[in-house]
Amino acid sequence: MVLAGTGRRLGAFALDGVFIGMIIVAGLVVGGGIVEAAISPATTISPAAATSPGVLAGTLVYLLTIIATPFVYPAVGWRSGATPAMRVLGLRVVDARGGDRLGWGQALLRTAGWWWSLLTCGAGFIPALADAWRRGLPDRMASSLVVAIRPLPLAWVPGPYGWTMAPARPPMPAPLVPTARAVSDPPATRTAWTWTDVVPVLIALLPIIFGANWVAGITAQGLNITAGTGGAVALSYADEIAVYGACLLLICLLVRWRRRTALTALGLRLPTWPWLAAGIPLGFAAIVLEYVGGVIDRIVLPTANSTNQCVGIRAEYGGSVALTLLATAVIAPIAEEIIFRGFTFRWLQGRMPLWGAVMVSAALFSAAHVGWAEPTLFLPVFLDGLLLAYVYAKSGSVWPGVIIHASINVLATIIVLTAPSC
Repeated sequence: MVLAGTGRRLGAFALDGVFIGMIIVAGLVVGGGIVEAAISPATTISPAAATSPGVLAGTLVYLLTIIATPFVYPAVGWRSGATPAMRVLGLRVVDARGGDRLGWGQALLRTAGWWWSLLTCGAGFIPALADAWRRGLPDRMASSLVVAIRPLPLAWVPGPYGWTMAPARPPMPAPLVPTARAVSDPPATRTAWTWTDVVPVLIALLPIIFGANWVAGITAQGLNITAGTGGAVALSYADEIAVYGACLLLICLLVRWRRRTALTALGLRLPTWPWLAAGIPLGFAAIVLEYVGGVIDRIVLPTANSTNQCVGIRAEYGGSVALTLLATAVIAPIAEEIIFRGFTFRWLQGRMPLWGAVMVSAALFSAAHVGWAEPTLFLPVFLDGLLLAYVYAKSGSVWPGVIIHASINVLATIIVLTAPSC
């Protein structure tokens, strides 16, 4: 193996672009056919027709091909060793230190670096031209290398049963970068806190939420505070701070004072810089997951209510974008990542296989949103919970999840506040 040349890498990049384009065109054709079959020429375009199962199924195909493909195609390809175009041109992606195949965490980081490079009009690829190991931003984030595999000439070599045709020499190991960042997952050791700590917090969560809402409602009635006023906004903030503050205080008491464990065990530490940089690209991936889950939910539950969260957010903060974003994109992500990833998922980790812990924590995260009485929220929140828990497991920190969580809530809040109606 030798370092891949710039020309072959550009060729693989262009050919992968062609393959992605072909997948997207195929998705457009299939999705368009589904939508066309669902809406006959005589059908009147109406909100009911636009949310029919057939139209939603076509929309789902559009999403999975147009938006999801540019995320999934490179990540799966690099995790398997090379994308289809790289295989055609004899290229491979390997770990920069050991020459091994990339793990899923590295594949996610490389995809995030790839997206940052595209969003900056190729600026992330430029360092590869001057780097001795030809590493751009994607390779630096994932601690990877792109190598070229040269076929070895065959020759007659002695074997146990006589002479046979074989490669003239054994394959050389992949070039190593001694200064490359070692990529290893945080150890999945058992936490000092047990189910006797976690279960009371999770059980108390809903009563705390409903109790705080009840107190806020009674206070509003007693003070004759109407919705949309400054007093109502202050009550909404007091309600949210009371809910999250009570849960976080209980967690701190259990972890720090009952179990004598440092709060950094909750993931309150800075991760390596690639995971922080990956937060926003992975946030877009989470938004895609959430929207796909929402479309599936509307297909499965066409008559379910899907406006409670929208109505509630509009009413709580007086329609102010700044005040709403402070609550939904700052306070909520930090508190929920500590509660559901740093505390709950971290307890599950080490007590069951990784994917089992990821799925259970995602289900608990989704169930905690039952207070909105909106069944169509379950699958979108569950899918987001899968990604958030996995990123926590790979980074060992809540902060990448906070960035992802905040990205989701920023877009959702802007949509809710700027949409004509719920």
